[in-house]
Amino acid sequence: MTATPGVAAVPGAPAPPGRPAGWQHDFQVLFDRLRVRSFSRGGLVATVVQPLLFFAIFYCTFAGMLDERGIDFGRFVTPTVLVQALMFVAIGSATDLAADRSSGVFSRLLTSPVDMRAMSLAHLAVVALQGLLSSLALVLAGYLAGFRFDHGALAALGFVLFAVAFTVALSLATATIALRLRNLEALSAVLHLPYLPLLVLSTGFVEADLFPGWLQPVVSASPVSGVIDALRALSTADLTWGATLPGLAWVAGLLALFSWTTTVAFRKVAIR
Repeated sequence: MTATPGVAAVPGAPAPPGRPAGWQHDFQVLFDRLRVRSFSRGGLVATVVQPLLFFAIFYCTFAGMLDERGIDFGRFVTPTVLVQALMFVAIGSATDLAADRSSGVFSRLLTSPVDMRAMSLAHLAVVALQGLLSSLALVLAGYLAGFRFDHGALAALGFVLFAVAFTVALSLATATIALRLRNLEALSAVLHLPYLPLLVLSTGFVEADLFPGWLQPVVSASPVSGVIDALRALSTADLTWGATLPGLAWVAGLLALFSWTTTVAFRKVAIR
């Protein structure tokens, strides 16, 4: 089984001499295919250029206003733009999954000897790599605006790993939807509809106590607020369990829930 960049390997073809067949080999072939597509010129625009553009727009819009309130833009908004970027990574991964399904690639793989574990793991590995790249790009941009890690390398590593874990959790949620919906236009609407309300109704741009009283409990309990607050805590002197635990709990819960829903959806697609 050989792989050409950007082209799916022929399922069921014999493995070359000296290369063992198995799910690890299938994973490598599928991972390479997805990686080439996701890190093409267009993929890099969505993963790196678009988040940096949003960062620049938000800096021009909010930096002066936050400075007047004594709030450091780099520390406060960098985690928000990062979460926004990771949302787009998850949406893009689901769109690619749906495109493979509608084009017949998905069905071809399902009817071949390719190990099913390799398909899901390759998808998640590429998503994690995209989340890592977006995180590093925005952290570097944030440093130009005053973003820092006050607790050193260990907290910085925790920050990046937590961001990647959130990306994977969110991509599992969007993958469940992509496997359930056949209509690409309906899928796009469903994936993009929650994005803006979740981001706006969070502590991403203003503190929870600045919202109307009836909205404050909603904002405080939001998973996006929990993740953003945890990222802020990991990058500032306010690193406490109380600040990070809600976000950690949300990510752990999302991983557990959507790992199950994606597995169920995947099996339903496979037996059709």
